[in-house]
Amino acid sequence: MSTLLGSVVRFRGDKLFNGAVSIDWFDADEKKAAAASAAFVFHGPTYHGVSQADIGSSHGHRLQDSASFVKAVVDHCYGLDDVPFTLAIAGYGTGKSHLALTIGRLLDNPTGSEADSILAGLAAADQNIAANLRTLLTDTKQPCLVLALNGMRSVDLASETTRQIIRQVQKRGLNTRPLDELRPRFKQAESLLRMAKDNLELINAVLSACDASTVDEIIAKLEQQDDAVYRQVNTVLEQHNIRISAYGGESVRDVIDLAAREYCGVGKAFKSILILFDEFGRYTEFATTRSHIAGSGALQDLFEAVQNNTGKVCFVGFIQFELNAYVQRVAVEHRNEIMRYVTRYQTANKAFLSINLETLIANLIEKRDVPFLDSMLNTDAAREESMQIMSSIGKWFPSSQHHHLWQDDSRFHNVVRKGCWPLSPYAVWLLFHLAAAGKHLQERSVLALLGETFDRFQNYPIDGSKSSVLWPVDLLTESLQHELISSEESGQQGAITHSYASAMARHGMQFMTDHIRILQAIVLAAKMGLRVSHKNDATAALAALAGLSVEIAAGNLQELSDEFNIVEWDEGFKQFDILGDAVPKAQFLAYIRQRVNSTYDVKGKANLFSSKAKEWCDDLGDRECDFGEENKISTT
Repeated sequence: MSTLLGSVVRFRGDKLFNGAVSIDWFDADEKKAAAASAAFVFHGPTYHGVSQADIGSSHGHRLQDSASFVKAVVDHCYGLDDVPFTLAIAGYGTGKSHLALTIGRLLDNPTGSEADSILAGLAAADQNIAANLRTLLTDTKQPCLVLALNGMRSVDLASETTRQIIRQVQKRGLNTRPLDELRPRFKQAESLLRMAKDNLELINAVLSACDASTVDEIIAKLEQQDDAVYRQVNTVLEQHNIRISAYGGESVRDVIDLAAREYCGVGKAFKSILILFDEFGRYTEFATTRSHIAGSGALQDLFEAVQNNTGKVCFVGFIQFELNAYVQRVAVEHRNEIMRYVTRYQTANKAFLSINLETLIANLIEKRDVPFLDSMLNTDAAREESMQIMSSIGKWFPSSQHHHLWQDDSRFHNVVRKGCWPLSPYAVWLLFHLAAAGKHLQERSVLALLGETFDRFQNYPIDGSKSSVLWPVDLLTESLQHELISSEESGQQGAITHSYASAMARHGMQFMTDHIRILQAIVLAAKMGLRVSHKNDATAALAALAGLSVEIAAGNLQELSDEFNIVEWDEGFKQFDILGDAVPKAQFLAYIRQRVNSTYDVKGKANLFSSKAKEWCDDLGDRECDFGEENKISTT
């Protein structure tokens, strides 16, 4: 009896938060922040998605998994080492913002229920790291004063830093007087508004300028030292000849120095200040080219503030690539300025964040019918098949041998084979390769592709006779095809997808389903870097990618070659190629018949044959023979 795929497993796309978690949620949306941090999937040191060999060692980057990285940050914040600066490097779309948000939520309330959920996720990746962190946080009990800065926002750094510190201090019911005295202009503006409540003309002008409905609303924002509101209030007051002259320490350094001194340390509300700066590289560009908005020398002030308060302040910047690369992105006239910042922050401790897409996929696939899966995959035969598949992947795709998960029998079976079911292990390797090794897609694009595929196959009937349901070719959707074509157009990616698209446009209506699956397998084999030693080996690999038997795959390859003339074996490169502009055999013969029929009638064909026959056959003609003469045969 068959059942539907959607009743056995479900892809939890809701845990992806539409593919874009924002660090702004830490400050702006408690509910989303809590849900996102609880959903983060960690991986430990034994589950590296990329290896140190993949990134090399000449640049000095230290490859680090997400669990170890969190432990390192917590150690910095709680005084177990003296490394105040850390730069975390990972590509676009790999979950940096999600990780930063999760770290912030963990240390904002390290003994709460949300922290328990985060530590439970850590324990699933590495029990030792989770146990060590739980012990440390339980014994210390102090939270960190977390500043979650978004480098994609074009803000004044001093103003944003102050606003977040005040919000954290007020949330815990602490005295804000030290901060008020540091920037007295806000207090003076509050006082002037309170005194002017009877001046309706002034009050209405202020309400209009600030787009507010009540004076109390404006005063509340001034209490949080909102610079945008202050500027509007100050402009209106000046128009009414009322001047604010109380200025104090306005720099990032002044604010952080004061917060570290007044609120952090033994017996204080916070253990230390943790600055999580997402998209730090982008903000470095902005602070250089728009210093009048970011604040003159703001990043230098920030560096000095962290440096001056080592032990009480920890800075973690998240960047997409090496800081020097950002120097090349600004105009020449700004490069000396940006180098002032880059040379300082380059001394930071650097970590290249690894990814583990396989574990993430396994966590996003919710198993609804566990007994069904156990009956199919918890057998000796299934484990033996897993070993054979792992061996084939290692042989056909040698780069998989660099990744521990794809070389460990037990983990391969539990995480890739069973955890990622209904995906074939070949399909999981395709997704990993596209995101990590092939650089065709971002991780979030890969997961979106996976969600799209599950939506298409949720009503697919299964009966347990096949241990996998979704094969690599099932992932070659129209959207992925467009992505691959785009990467080919940018260069250095071949042209196999273009050839496939051309073949489908010309002859797609004539292909059977298995023909199309074989063609798609040829495309994916080229993208995945298939390595084979002979034609039969390549046929077996294509069968695995297409989810077909070797015999059926061989038959379809023969038809595509002999009848359609669009597949060819390249002995030099040991691969099948798609001839996108080739003409099928049947179409060629039909063309010949058409030309013949339009040029010659029956008599013309006979004359053509006889005239050409003499020309092409030397022995066709009158032959001299003495048989009649020797046998005295006469003719008349």
